[in-house]
Amino acid sequence: MVKEHSTGIIRRTMTAVMAAAILATCSAVSVFADEYTQEGEYYPDNGYVTEQPAEEQPAEEQQPAEQQENTGLVETPAEDETTKADTGLISDSPAVTDEKEEIDLPAVTLRGEIKFNNGNTHPWNYQTSRLRVRWNKVDGAARYQIWCKGGKYTEWTKIKTLLSNHSYYTVKNLERDTEYSFKVRATVPGHCGPFSEVQTLKTARMDFDEAGWQAMCRIVYHEVGGVNDPMWDEPIVHVADCIVNQYEAAKYLNHPTWAPYYRRYSNIQSIIYQSGGFMSDWGLTRDGATYDRTTTKVRNAVYGAVYDKIKVNKIAHDRNVFFWCNTYYRPTGYKVGYTYRIPWGGWFSIWREYWG
Repeated sequence: MVKEHSTGIIRRTMTAVMAAAILATCSAVSVFADEYTQEGEYYPDNGYVTEQPAEEQPAEEQQPAEQQENTGLVETPAEDETTKADTGLISDSPAVTDEKEEIDLPAVTLRGEIKFNNGNTHPWNYQTSRLRVRWNKVDGAARYQIWCKGGKYTEWTKIKTLLSNHSYYTVKNLERDTEYSFKVRATVPGHCGPFSEVQTLKTARMDFDEAGWQAMCRIVYHEVGGVNDPMWDEPIVHVADCIVNQYEAAKYLNHPTWAPYYRRYSNIQSIIYQSGGFMSDWGLTRDGATYDRTTTKVRNAVYGAVYDKIKVNKIAHDRNVFFWCNTYYRPTGYKVGYTYRIPWGGWFSIWREYWG
């Protein structure tokens, strides 16, 4: 009986000891697992890391929309800039932004007309249909607008918009012997600068190249332009008229007197040098009538005849005079005769006396 009782006590004691051991082991394992989990946060692929709940952040106080707009937190979308295909005409409608700095663009300055036909203002062989507008570049400009009035443009019309790397524009498809006005201004998106001063240019009565220009100046200089005296201004002007009037009548007006004869020649220099009605290149050179020796007065007279502009001593050009003749009658001077077309047919000559 005592033995059984002792055995029961031992069993209960061992059971308690074992239970305590098991409990201790479980506790140790739990501690180890907790420690491993804390270290395992540095190794996301170990399979033991669990997401830790984020600490609650205090909610931000919401500002009224009016205050947000004042602080720049509310954005207003900008309107897209519209581009028209192939015409170069770019819309300058202002973009809508939350803040915009005003830009003060200076006025564009147009460059002056080059009269003596070096191909700039009046392109060679296209003087009747093209004009070149030139300007000085403006700092800060993004584009330039070119506006035109004249011919088919009965009102001021924007004909082209160019990027800021351009400083000239050749206007094409213009009407012959017609006056045009131009103005240019610089732009940036949403802002246009002031216009330049208006520049007025005119298309020519005839087309010619550089050789043609020089031939006209040389023959005028040879005939009446060698004496630098105001008494010779009128002969210089009207001899230039004769050359241009003949060529225009033949090539552009199909005049029955001049057209059949001039049809054989392709340009004005061929008529002057080869037709026999004027003088050859060799003969002009022999007599000292080279282009370098032609005077500014002679060049102004030829320019004035081509563009019908008064450029020499306020003497108007005459579109009705067609040819001239020089007749020496004294060693110190000669007469110059201009032949005019009579409205009802035929020709009439007026002789003027000029002293050398």
